[in-house]
Amino acid sequence: MSTVEVGEYVGQPLKMCTWTYRHEVCEKYFHDIRSYLKDKPTRFHLVDEDFAIDNTIVDNNLEALKRKILEVASQQPYWGEEVPARWILLERELMRLKDAGIKVIPRTLLEAFNQAEDVHIPLEELELFLKFQNDIGTILYFSIDVLKDKIVLVPQWMIDAVKSLITAEMFILRNAPAVTEKWDVFNKSGQLSPELIDAIWTQDKYPDLHDNKEHILLLMEHLNIIARPRSFSEDGSEIKVENYFLAPCMLKEKTPERVMLPKPDPDMKSSSSVLCYNFVDKFLPPPIFHRLLATCVSRWPIAQRKSENQIFCGCCIFRLDPHHELTVLFKKYSIFVQVFRFGTTEKTPSFELCIEVKEFITKTLTNIIGYLGRSLKFEMSVQCPKYLGYRADCLIPLTDLQGNEDFSCDFHDDIHVFRSKDLLRFWFQEEEPSNAGSSAGAMPSSPTSDTDRFMCIAYLLVDVGSRVLRQLLSHHTVTSTSTLDQYLAKHMNTLNSLKRVFNQSQMDIMFPPNGDDTNLDDYDITLLSALFQNIVPALSKQEKDMIKILREERNKLYGHARSCQINANDFQTYWKDISSTLTTLSQQCKDTAFEAKILQEIQRVQVSAIPAGTYLDILKTWFEKIETVDGVLQNVTKRLQALESREKSSGSESYKMNVPQEGAV
Repeated sequence: MSTVEVGEYVGQPLKMCTWTYRHEVCEKYFHDIRSYLKDKPTRFHLVDEDFAIDNTIVDNNLEALKRKILEVASQQPYWGEEVPARWILLERELMRLKDAGIKVIPRTLLEAFNQAEDVHIPLEELELFLKFQNDIGTILYFSIDVLKDKIVLVPQWMIDAVKSLITAEMFILRNAPAVTEKWDVFNKSGQLSPELIDAIWTQDKYPDLHDNKEHILLLMEHLNIIARPRSFSEDGSEIKVENYFLAPCMLKEKTPERVMLPKPDPDMKSSSSVLCYNFVDKFLPPPIFHRLLATCVSRWPIAQRKSENQIFCGCCIFRLDPHHELTVLFKKYSIFVQVFRFGTTEKTPSFELCIEVKEFITKTLTNIIGYLGRSLKFEMSVQCPKYLGYRADCLIPLTDLQGNEDFSCDFHDDIHVFRSKDLLRFWFQEEEPSNAGSSAGAMPSSPTSDTDRFMCIAYLLVDVGSRVLRQLLSHHTVTSTSTLDQYLAKHMNTLNSLKRVFNQSQMDIMFPPNGDDTNLDDYDITLLSALFQNIVPALSKQEKDMIKILREERNKLYGHARSCQINANDFQTYWKDISSTLTTLSQQCKDTAFEAKILQEIQRVQVSAIPAGTYLDILKTWFEKIETVDGVLQNVTKRLQALESREKSSGSESYKMNVPQEGAV
C-alpha cells in the first residue's frame, strides 16, 4: 500500500479502531462493576441494560437512557398513587414558594394559603397531605411537637446544611485560632460545638441556615444525624446533658485493640454473652450504624478513660450506671453488643439491664430501617464465649440455642459444649415453671415440633396481626375531633351499598343495634381487611403492600392448615416475612408505646411454644370469609366507580401522581 493510499483511507480504519477500543473499555468497565456486585444485595437494584454516555458527542444512548429511567420510575410504588384532586392547588402553592427560593415556611402560612383557595383541604386532612408530601420526598415535615410548626420545602437544603458543616475546613482556617481548634476537635472526634456552628452558618454566607438554625438542629437530632451526649455528674448521682452535639459520621479514630480484643471471660462472670445483630443479606450501610449510635448517645453517657470519650469509628463504650458498661461495635455487616460489670461484691452483669439494652437497640434498629424504607433484615445471634474479640463467623443463631439444653460448638479446633441457658440468660428473663409463657421478656421453651411451629406462626399472624391492624385503623380514622363511630357514620352509604362484602353480623359490630358505641376490640382480621379495602383511602402505598403481604402469608399458611404443621425451614421463611411486616405496620401507627409492645410480643413469640388452641379454626374461618370478599371485588369496584363519579362534581375526585421521588435526608 502506497503512502497516498494510506492517506486516503487512514480516516475510516482509525475511526473504527477508536470505536472498537471504546466499546471494549465500556464492556470491561460494566463487567467489572457487575462482577463486583454479584454477591452483594445491591445487585438487585441493577437494570439489565448498560448505557455508556459520551458527553463530548451527540450520543444516541442518551435518549435510550431517558426511556429506561422513565420505564424504571413508572414501576416504583409511588407511581400512579391516587390522591384527592383538591390537593392540587396546595401542591402548586408549594411549588410556587420553592420557585421563589423560599426554603422554610411556618405551618400557619400554609394553612392560610389553604383557606384562601376556592377548594381547600379540610383541616383534619391537612396533616395527611403533609405526611404524604414528606413520604414522597417533596418536603420535610414531622408532626412531633418541636418540629410541627415549620415545613422545609426543599429536602436537598437539609443535605446542603449537613454538607456545609463537614466540608468547612478551608473556610474555618481563615477564622480565629479558637474556632480552628474547635474545628479540629469536630473533625477528629465528632464534637460539634455551638460556637463552631455559628462560625460556619454566618448571616452573610448562609442566611437561610443562620435564620433557621434551631429548627435545622432539631431536625438533625430527630433524624439521628447528631445527638446531645449525656454524662454523669461528679458524684454519679444524676445524668446531665452536655452543651455540644456529637456527629457519629465524623468519627475517624480507629477502635483500640483493647476494645476489639477484650480479656476473655469464658465463664461470663463479669461480662454478658455477646449479642449480635447479623444482617441477613450481608449488607449493612454505615449510616444505619451512625444513626443507632446517635440514638444511644442521647440515652446513655459515653464512658471515659483518662478523661477521653471512648467513642471511635465503628464503636462506642457507654456507661450504663456506676457499675456497668456497654460496648456497641460495628463490623462488616454485624452489630455486636456486650455488657460488662465492675465491682468487688457482685460481679455478674444485671440481667434486667441487659434485657433493657437489647430491647432498646432492637427497637431503634427496627425504627431506623423502617424510616429509611429499606428492606434490610437482621437475625439475632450469640457469639461463642470461647472466642476472643468480635467476629461474625462464630455466631450461634438464637433459634439453635432455644429449646436445647446443651450446644456443641465446632467453630474451633477442639469441639466444646456449653449450656444454652448460660448464653441466653442475659438477654431473656428466665421464669419460674409456674409462670412459664406469661412474661414478654421471658425465656420459655422454644417451638421445637412442627405443630408448635404452626401454632406459633398462626398466633403471630392472627392474634398479633389483628392488634396491629386495629391500631392502624384507629390511626387513620380517629382524630382529636372525630371518633371511629363518626367516621363509620360518614361512610354509612358506602357500607350499605356493599352488603355482599359486609354481612349483617359485621354491620352489627360497626353499628351495634342497642345504640352502644362500636368496640374496636370486636373487629376481627376479616372485617379489618374489608374496611381497609373499601373505606380507608388514606392508606399509603407501603401500608397497602404490607396488608397485602399479610393476606398472602395467610393464604400460604392455610395450605398447611389441614396438617396443622410447619417444618423448620418454612417456619424461618414465614417468621421473617410476617414479623418484619407487622413491625413495619406498627411503625405506621405513630405510637411509640404500641410499637414497643408489638416488638416485645414478637420477640416473646419467637422463643415461645404457643399452646395448641383454636387457631386452626380461626384461620379456616378467616380464609372462608375473605374468599367471599375476593369473589365480589369486581362488583364492588363497579359500585365504587359509580360513587366516585357522583362525587366528582363536589371536587372530591382523585388524580394520579406520576412524580419521581426526590432525595430525602
